[in-house]
Amino acid sequence: HRQILSKELNHITNDHNQFKQRINEQKQNPQNHSLIKQIDQWERNTIEKIQEKAKEYREIFTEFSQIWFNDIEKNFNDFSEQIEQIHEENEYNEINLSNKVIEITEELINPSNISVKEDSQSLINQISIISSKKSKFKKWKQNAIIVAAENGRGQELNQLNSLGGIFIDKNKNIFIADCFNHRIVEWKYNAKEGQIIAGENGKENEVRRWKIGEYNEGIVAAGGNGKGDQLNTPDFIFRKDAKKGRIVAGGNDQGKNLNQLSSPDGIIVDSLGQIYIVDWGNTQVMRWCEGKEDSEIIVGENGSKIQSNQLKYPRGLPFDEEGNLYVADSRNDRTAKFGIVL
Repeated sequence: HRQILSKELNHITNDHNQFKQRINEQKQNPQNHSLIKQIDQWERNTIEKIQEKAKEYREIFTEFSQIWFNDIEKNFNDFSEQIEQIHEENEYNEINLSNKVIEITEELINPSNISVKEDSQSLINQISIISSKKSKFKKWKQNAIIVAAENGRGQELNQLNSLGGIFIDKNKNIFIADCFNHRIVEWKYNAKEGQIIAGENGKENEVRRWKIGEYNEGIVAAGGNGKGDQLNTPDFIFRKDAKKGRIVAGGNDQGKNLNQLSSPDGIIVDSLGQIYIVDWGNTQVMRWCEGKEDSEIIVGENGSKIQSNQLKYPRGLPFDEEGNLYVADSRNDRTAKFGIVL
């Protein structure tokens, strides 16, 4: 019996190793997946259909163009006879002749009886990528764990004073913009106090860039020219080369309804394109999915106080690699971690 079990275990082990190898191969070469091959085939079919239509339209234009060229040639011959007649009579109107030349030339360049019109109906069959698997980052526990500061407002290393943006690295170290203390503080994972890594030298109305691990003066990336048109309590994110934006959330005046926002602050987009927004004025975090008019509240719908299931004017928010949500609980001077519900 033991020999039989050992033999079956060896088979299972071999199947496991083969399956693992198959997973690694597909992970390293996703282009070889059967669904990618379906997309490639759709691309080829679509290109072929477009090429066939383009060929058909070229043939139609060639047929029409012969009639068009014949008309232009006839007009030109009539004009030539008119010129010969004028030479014989020795009387001509320079303006009329010039206008006729312009008219024939314009008709040759931009024909008035032939044009290309784009149809509003799509020529190609659109495809969609549909997944029946729901988002992994679906819900979060409503009671948070305080992971940075819970010692009241102040400027000690275990305190904060009105948080701004926060960032989580792969080791779950938390970098916090400690706004009214004018400094950037790093809280190591499970640390009881932070470490100042930038700032503490006064307000300069500027954005500085530091590389992780560097604790120097940093490089001025924006501002640094005093208040005014430069930076004054900066709170914006600019995308390179952007000329204007489009509304992706809110846009229905200030309010508390699910299709409204009140002074939104932090924002982050996940891999599925879902938008998470800190609704500062309503002290909650919202999720907006593309194509839906209303958002949903994911944390912070229990009032604006200091309990673990409450927020008070939150600002920045990131996720860690496990999908846990961190919120800069600004007026409570702390960073709250909302664990993902698996």
